[in-house]
Amino acid sequence: MKLSSKTLKRLFKGALHFKEERGYLTAFRYEKSQLDYMEDKSFDWGWRMRAKFTGCMRIEFKTNARSISFDYLASEIHERANTIDLCVNGTLVKVHKIGESKKGRVELSLDEGDKRVAIYMPCECELAIKNFTIDGNYSSVREKGKKLLILGDSITQGAGVSMVSYAYPNVLQRETGYNVIAQGIGGYRFEPKDLTTLDSFEPDKILVFLGTNYYDCYDYDYESATKEYFKRIKELYPNTPIYEVTPLWRNNDVDWDRFNWCIDTVKKACYENGITVIDGFDLVPNVDECFADGVHPNSIGAYLLGTRIANVIKK
Repeated sequence: MKLSSKTLKRLFKGALHFKEERGYLTAFRYEKSQLDYMEDKSFDWGWRMRAKFTGCMRIEFKTNARSISFDYLASEIHERANTIDLCVNGTLVKVHKIGESKKGRVELSLDEGDKRVAIYMPCECELAIKNFTIDGNYSSVREKGKKLLILGDSITQGAGVSMVSYAYPNVLQRETGYNVIAQGIGGYRFEPKDLTTLDSFEPDKILVFLGTNYYDCYDYDYESATKEYFKRIKELYPNTPIYEVTPLWRNNDVDWDRFNWCIDTVKKACYENGITVIDGFDLVPNVDECFADGVHPNSIGAYLLGTRIANVIKK
């Protein structure tokens, strides 16, 4: 049975709007109004491109099917974080790597019986899908947990992991059962002017994970931007619990005096606005083996990051 775009939209989780073109369906983590705003020439082009990446979204449903297949079209090819992961009943069972060709087909074989299937989208490309076919009955999975909005940079986008289901927002979602929208853009920083409320998603909790980018960029007023960012988000969401994960340990030509000053600046701005601080140095072991490149957690580091953040915000 081939699913219509209307049906497939109901199975997507972590998406706020969709685009249909030439039979392909693309899901987005940002509302259309946000992407329209990003089209302004004053908005960084690289950020605008990455905002359309499909990281930390998934297709999830219950089924008795033995096989699932679909065609895809990818916009970018990156070495890491570009897999399509299949999880059955919460267990990873298949990793499909997107190769050099931007076009491809995924064919998944499943065991007999009823099961819960989650298909995780790649983190560092814009992925469009068509001809989604399933050979059995299926039903949509309703997310009953609290609504969590994550605002972050490339770590939230999922860069660094070798299997996208291990990107920390995906891990956090599985650990909490929350309804998660993860708005992460590679290279992003504290930008108060970009903050807005969402028309289609009213969060019960907000997690901010920013601060490592531009820490050593002296023509960017880090202190002022940080203060204004947390002041603004508190004005937009005065009654919503907000958490900030301070920058993780890094090992990539670090100016430690400047980096520690930036972390202290973030903490101070949070305390002034009644925002809960989660110390990033306590979340991922401060060793190279947990990082892909000295900045982005690899799959092991991201798994620990997701589970430990989940433990904090569930309380």
